[in-house]
Amino acid sequence: MPSMSGDRTGSLPIGLILLTIAYPLTHTLVANIPNPFVAQANVALNMIFPVLAGFFLGPVSGGVAGALGTGLSALVSGDVYDALAILPHAAMGVAAGWLGGRRARIPAALTLLLGHCLNLVFYWRFGLLSLDHPETLALGMVTETTIGVVAIMFVIIGLQNRLYREPGHRW
Repeated sequence: MPSMSGDRTGSLPIGLILLTIAYPLTHTLVANIPNPFVAQANVALNMIFPVLAGFFLGPVSGGVAGALGTGLSALVSGDVYDALAILPHAAMGVAAGWLGGRRARIPAALTLLLGHCLNLVFYWRFGLLSLDHPETLALGMVTETTIGVVAIMFVIIGLQNRLYREPGHRW
């Protein structure tokens, strides 16, 4: 039976559901991980879930996990930052899915930077971000992206052999 990402698998809905709900479930946890360089910002480790969904399940699944997971988080928490991050996280998941199909681990993990950059554009455009100290903002972004990329790489390395059953076929 074809999956949403174009791959053939029966377990796709379970993986997609898990990676989608992981984002809002971890919202409260990551709210308590302060970014050491940007005041009143946190290290949004929950952004790894759309990237993982894209890498393992395909671009459509990455986009769905990014949009729905972030959207659910915005609804449950009432967080305007999550509401503005719906499209950036969907784009990040799609990009990770495209690269995941090519087994490009590091470039797929680096799509987290795409999500962060798009988030900043949306936050700035809607008046929620000040660019008074760009060097501090850049350092905070590098820190947060590095932590996320390392986390993504650990998960990919740990799960890739289990989730890619045959060469060229995802989960």
